[in-house]
Amino acid sequence: MIRQFLWLLLIVAAAAGFYSWQLLEQEQSGLPANQDSQPDYVAQDLTRMIYDKEGHLSDLIRAQRMEHFERFGFLQFDFPIYTIYQQKVPLWQVTSEQAVLYPDDKLILEQRVELRNMATDPLFTRIETNAVELLFDNNTLQSSEQVRIFGLGFQITGQGMLADLNAQNIELKQHTKTVYYNEK
Repeated sequence: MIRQFLWLLLIVAAAAGFYSWQLLEQEQSGLPANQDSQPDYVAQDLTRMIYDKEGHLSDLIRAQRMEHFERFGFLQFDFPIYTIYQQKVPLWQVTSEQAVLYPDDKLILEQRVELRNMATDPLFTRIETNAVELLFDNNTLQSSEQVRIFGLGFQITGQGMLADLNAQNIELKQHTKTVYYNEK
């Protein structure tokens, strides 16, 4: 009887040791990964202004929250408002729930993305989609998501787009439908 008790005690002790060793290993391996996912710094109610070579405002980014991840080289924004200027005048304003700014001058906006054309008398007044990629070097947008384009008296729906914000051109990859409104 004592022998069986000793064997049982030895098995319980081995199981407890193995369990403790597993917990220790999880803590050690989980700590660096957890630190990697933490931002280097966080800003609340951020405003970032970018100027062109002549010193004129070219881009303005506002966000409720910004997280900077130095190790990965990107900035993450919550509820950003991005305004693009052309010749000192606001041209487009882009909003979304989330955005990531990459060091290669690319901004990816996701979740309820809305682009408002701020030009006077524009053909296209607003574009809505779920995700869009904005390339700063040539002010172009691209998306593979469903896109709704609103204009004066019409609405166009399609799948995917390529837009040149400077030239005010929008190319749908696949047209779904167009609805014209009677303005009388």
